[in-house]
Amino acid sequence: MSESGEPGDATKRPELGGDAPKAGARARAASAEINARLWREVLDLDARMHQQRNIRLLTPEARVLIHLKVNGPASVTTAMKVAGTSYRGFYAVLERLKQAGIIAALKDDQDQRVRKLSIDPSMPTLPSL
Repeated sequence: MSESGEPGDATKRPELGGDAPKAGARARAASAEINARLWREVLDLDARMHQQRNIRLLTPEARVLIHLKVNGPASVTTAMKVAGTSYRGFYAVLERLKQAGIIAALKDDQDQRVRKLSIDPSMPTLPSL
């Protein structure tokens, strides 16, 4: 019975654990959003330091990985801009990440000429900040 005298459904009563899975999912989603925001702030700090002082805090590999972690799959062109390297330099970065098994390059579903980069699913996740 609920406090109002009506039969209560355990799935709607937090004290009985019915909303625990929903609350857990909400907490994980909130934590993931905070984590993504913190990684974005790290990328922004790196970009500001580069613009203001011509100093990079992160390697091109780190910038690409963080971008993929926060934003999901990206085109090679986007990843190249994020890396902040030349065309030739980016392909060296890309090759190192692929050789390490960290990222995968797949054809885009809509345009077979475009390659999408993503973090390899077998790769452990980036740590939370």
